[in-house]
Amino acid sequence: MTKKPKVAGAGRTPITPVSAKELKELGKRVKQRYEALRRKYPEVHGKVVDFISHTIQDGTLYISVRFKDKTEFSLRYACHMFLAGADICDVKTGNFEIIREYMKPIPR
Repeated sequence: MTKKPKVAGAGRTPITPVSAKELKELGKRVKQRYEALRRKYPEVHGKVVDFISHTIQDGTLYISVRFKDKTEFSLRYACHMFLAGADICDVKTGNFEIIREYMKPIPR
């Protein structure tokens, strides 16, 4: 006769324990994921970080990671504002009654 795993509770959600086989499979998948991430930027793998800095200039976020060997890995993020929609409303009665809606497709 096999033992049923005990069910623990997390709030209202019942949680069953993870079996040894499932843990082994999860560990294998995590290792594969980390290997894929190491191959994404091979130049930074194995380096020791000296410091990390960030700045915002002209609407762009700059993130820099400086390494002990005086090399730097930089990321730049820019956010552009665009029109999602426009309309004209009648607000005389206190309600926003749309008279006409002007739509512009969102660029992707």
